Amino acid sequence: MNTKTLFRVILATGMFLGLGFSANAQVVGLPVLDTATTRDPGSLEATPGIVIGQDMNFYGLRGTITMLDELRGFLDLGQLDVDGYGDSLAMQAGALLNLPVCDVVDTALRGTFYYSNTDRIDILGGNMMILCSDESLLDNLYLYGGAGLDASKKKTYSSKTEINPIIALGLSYKVCENIHLFLEGDYVDGFYGSFGVSIR
Repeated sequence: MNTKTLFRVILATGMFLGLGFSANAQVVGLPVLDTATTRDPGSLEATPGIVIGQDMNFYGLRGTITMLDELRGFLDLGQLDVDGYGDSLAMQAGALLNLPVCDVVDTALRGTFYYSNTDRIDILGGNMMILCSDESLLDNLYLYGGAGLDASKKKTYSSKTEINPIIALGLSYKVCENIHLFLEGDYVDGFYGSFGVSIR
């Protein structure tokens, strides 16, 4: 088994295992819902998506703009529903920088900052991860995965700062040149799943 095939097997297996667990997470700078491939400068994308968890759900819209071949920025806005804490507006902003460091798979550095405020809890944080992606053995199907660290500060009656590992594993299917579907499993202090549609 060559390196590219092994990478594909690990990503596919990990993603389905991740979706099989129940979720227990607050808002984080996820989901990724993107690959590490480059884009044409000036291109725009809109990605409506949903995150489903055991104690939270998030419904939002992401806008992405590519500034350079290797660099794009994004902004997410949506509604976060946290059990026991009520609904709130949640937002995150970040960037993805393609790294020409590997000939086997596309590689990028991804960073985000996020914020949410409900009646009973404020959450402020950010994370950094290395993201890799590659075509699968099936036409128009891509695999991607990332790992890194997340730091967040949660304030209720007292403040609590946490640093946790983050993992994202997903599939991207190109329906046509302008529409891509994403299915993703994520981990940060618990597991959850997400789905999105990228319109380019």
